Amino acid sequence: MKTFDQIMKSLFYNKTAWFVDMFGKIKSNQTTLYSDRNNCTSQQHIEKWLCINDLLNIAHGLNEGWEPDWTDENQEKFSIISLDSGAFDVEKTNTVSHSFVYFKTKSLAQEAIQIIGTEKLNRIFKNLIKK
Repeated sequence: MKTFDQIMKSLFYNKTAWFVDMFGKIKSNQTTLYSDRNNCTSQQHIEKWLCINDLLNIAHGLNEGWEPDWTDENQEKFSIISLDSGAFDVEKTNTVSHSFVYFKTKSLAQEAIQIIGTEKLNRIFKNLIKK
């Protein structure tokens, strides 16, 4: 089995890495700093990563400190889902599901969809990373 270090080295050592610089700009260059967790394989990859971060920040702001309690099966949790039609909706769950971000209420998850917009949600939920 490959290690994380081996995978990172195969992706980035003496290859082009995309990253966000200290001024928040997307940049790329050939690097030997293969273990930098900020490295991405393409501009599309870094843009998807930034959209995921945007959604996490929106959830943190809207939830006002609330975090899901996975030991409480009675606590409702809501996540954004991608529908086959291309639209986005909200799904209720009481257990760990497929999502990486959860909301305290359905209305907060719906508000998050409006705030982030479909373009960014498409980058997050559709497999749009290309080399």
